[in-house]
Amino acid sequence: HPKMILLLLDELQEELDADEAGVDETNQTLVIGIASANLTRSGYWENVECAHFEEISDWDADDRRCSFRSDLLSAIRNIRDAAAEGEDHAALDRIHKFVLQRTQTAKFQRDRSGDAWRTRIFCGQGRQNLSEFLSSVRVDTEEWNLEILSPFFDANGAAPLEALIDTVAPRETRVLLPRELDGSATVTPASYAAVAELAKWSDLPTEITSRGRDEKAERMSPRGVHAKVYRLWQKRGRDVLIVGSANLTSAGTSHSAAGNLEACFLVDVTDEGYPRRWWLEPIDQEVTAFVETAPAEGDELDEAVIHVSFRFDWKERRLAYRVEGKDAEPFEVLEATGQHLFRVDSPSTDSWVDCGDGAASQIAALLDSTSFLLLRHEKGDWRVLIREENMAYRPSLLLQLSSAEILEFWSLLSAEQRTSFLEIRVGGSLDGLPVREFSKLSSRDTLFDRFAGIYHAFGCLGRHVTAAFEEDQVAEAEARLLGARYDSLPVLLEKSLEQEDADPVVLYVTFLCARQLRESVEEDHPELFDDQSGPVAHLDGLLARVDRLRENIDLGDDGEAFFEWYEKAFLDQAVQPEVSS
Repeated sequence: HPKMILLLLDELQEELDADEAGVDETNQTLVIGIASANLTRSGYWENVECAHFEEISDWDADDRRCSFRSDLLSAIRNIRDAAAEGEDHAALDRIHKFVLQRTQTAKFQRDRSGDAWRTRIFCGQGRQNLSEFLSSVRVDTEEWNLEILSPFFDANGAAPLEALIDTVAPRETRVLLPRELDGSATVTPASYAAVAELAKWSDLPTEITSRGRDEKAERMSPRGVHAKVYRLWQKRGRDVLIVGSANLTSAGTSHSAAGNLEACFLVDVTDEGYPRRWWLEPIDQEVTAFVETAPAEGDELDEAVIHVSFRFDWKERRLAYRVEGKDAEPFEVLEATGQHLFRVDSPSTDSWVDCGDGAASQIAALLDSTSFLLLRHEKGDWRVLIREENMAYRPSLLLQLSSAEILEFWSLLSAEQRTSFLEIRVGGSLDGLPVREFSKLSSRDTLFDRFAGIYHAFGCLGRHVTAAFEEDQVAEAEARLLGARYDSLPVLLEKSLEQEDADPVVLYVTFLCARQLRESVEEDHPELFDDQSGPVAHLDGLLARVDRLRENIDLGDDGEAFFEWYEKAFLDQAVQPEVSS
């Protein structure tokens, strides 16, 4: 049930050492977001939701201790345990490795720094429910006001609220009453009565739930409140929030083995400057209309008739599906617009099944515009998200660079220079991201159109690949050598072959440089080329064109002997001689 974003970023910083010119030193940063919002239109656009974000930096860049490091490791372990057997955790594994190996391991002895509580994550770790977790971080040592935003409650009783009040012992407690548009409460009468004995049912101010202040917005229905917030605050003391996915239900507030797997940040916001007053306003009239059965979180989501997952592998260009469960009936796969794609008549269950070449080609084309499919079953329709893997092999949306411009791009020394280069050449967008507008530059006759530029560019690419391997960024090295993005080696070779007015000698030397780089990398990292099919076969097929390129260079009767000598001398790595003292 958690709503988490784990985003591992590479931060490129210009290397200042002149001996290392052209090599970027890479540090990583992990961004952790925990929210109440499901991955739905209502969650991301319409509802009143809550979220909190934190960063953990590589200890080479920032050696400060992280107060929630062990909590995050527990959350990752719980996510793995909850996944289907045999599921691929490649992305999560990289994040886990970063947290284990690249972040400060020293722990804090106290839960507070001065008067402020250190940031923590609640995920049901250590078989603690939410109340026990709050007691473990010693928030029960203060006297608080308590207010709670939760859209869902147990059908009978208010045990989670009673446990929180026993732990925190607040002066006063207010709880948001979830309502329908007609004002009726979306809780059962039993739940309403049980909460009312412990707290004051309350509303959010209308300026929070309204859709705006203009005349059109005033005619629209108020936004639904889907946020889950537990606020502990004092008039002249601290202000602490628990923000995330946990509803005020027995399942939502229990530990992960007894209820839901949840995630919430505990964060002290005292110094953020928010007004120290109640968010919620007590309801001053009796509520008389209720629902007969308590709604649940899943009620607002698209109902999947059968549990089907899709994944597309850009490296292999294969589409596969997996159906969970024992029995599955036929289903139809359509574009989100309703256009038929293909049908699965006899679904297999509990393993990934290849959908075939035809379906893979259709999905590869579809993924340029959307990542969603529509599934149609005799019992209903629902949408699914296609999981994309090996993204380095996905064709880039930015493919208008010429071969000379790709070489120039490789030769630039810093990340800032490369970004500026792309902004100037492209203007408008970079793989879907807006950049500043510049006028297009006319074709120039510079050293990058000739041999010094070619050698320099391949030298920079080689150093970049070597650095990627040394920093355990194998995916980055693979993307540059075998991938399909705008700055990859295969794209350069394809662009060079497409150039109608290409200088045959420049083209020939470019392909020899590419072949030299490929052989050099294979000598040091043969594992990258173990699979001789797919991308490796595609690169080698391009490099084999060098024989045909020689035919475009007329050297007379001695041409064959010259090429034999030249290629051997070119491809042999020069070794710097030792200097005797």
